Amino acid sequence: MREWGHSTIIGKTDYHQEQKLVDEHFDASSTFWTDIYQRKDVLGIIFRRRQAVALNYVDELSLPKTAHILDIGCGAGFMAIALAQRGFSVETVDHAPPMIKLTQRHARQRGMENKIHATIEDVHELTFENQSFDLIVALGVVIWLHDLRKALAEIARVLVSGGYVVLTMNNRYAAHVFLDPLSTPAFEQIRKGVKRALEITGLRNPRNVARLRTYSIKEFNQYLCEANLTNTKNTNVGFGPFTILGHNILSDRIGVKIHQKLQQYADSGYPILCSLGSQYIVLARKK
Repeated sequence: MREWGHSTIIGKTDYHQEQKLVDEHFDASSTFWTDIYQRKDVLGIIFRRRQAVALNYVDELSLPKTAHILDIGCGAGFMAIALAQRGFSVETVDHAPPMIKLTQRHARQRGMENKIHATIEDVHELTFENQSFDLIVALGVVIWLHDLRKALAEIARVLVSGGYVVLTMNNRYAAHVFLDPLSTPAFEQIRKGVKRALEITGLRNPRNVARLRTYSIKEFNQYLCEANLTNTKNTNVGFGPFTILGHNILSDRIGVKIHQKLQQYADSGYPILCSLGSQYIVLARKK
């Protein structure tokens, strides 16, 4: 399963249909979210690093244990559990019922069920009252949103003035996407044209699959600004997986080594690489 790249919904669908496709995707891939943080390949390492950076941002805020925290897109619940282990009570939400069940199960297994309340919510239309939370965390959520502006407006609405949000965004111009014509932004219109032509001729059947939305760093920062959220700190992490036509071209061992070396250069401030990581992690503050 890929969390980034370009995937399209063929044909006209409304937002409800798009959300249905996303939910179906998560229904079919629930085991992925249980296993990913244990994997030793590039993707597993990137996901663990992403979570570690996000938790470090939270730790640096030195919030009181009474702080109200919302985890959006809980997945298998590992972020919520990490926050609960720090002494916080966490409201965690997801639109896919299997993710809620996974979070509840993992919370019970770690004795955190009294610290974590998991419910079904749509980030585009949250049911919480205005200014309900001191901190909101949303890892790996932006890529699945059909209306980023609306979702960010909702996040800002339920966040207290001066409150913080930790978000991750999948970088449209990540280094690894330029290797693969299935992902390279420059070929996007060509890919769409070829797909349409194959479908018209009957050589390819239309597929309804969840569309993955990636953004440039500049574009994402503009969305944050429009939502009255100030980018106070950010980090770029993740190089790989390395694919051509959707297939891995390197062994896990070599892929991990290349990722680690490129990440080392990026962390040291090496020009260009600083902005080419696959995951853009932001700590933003509501004005």
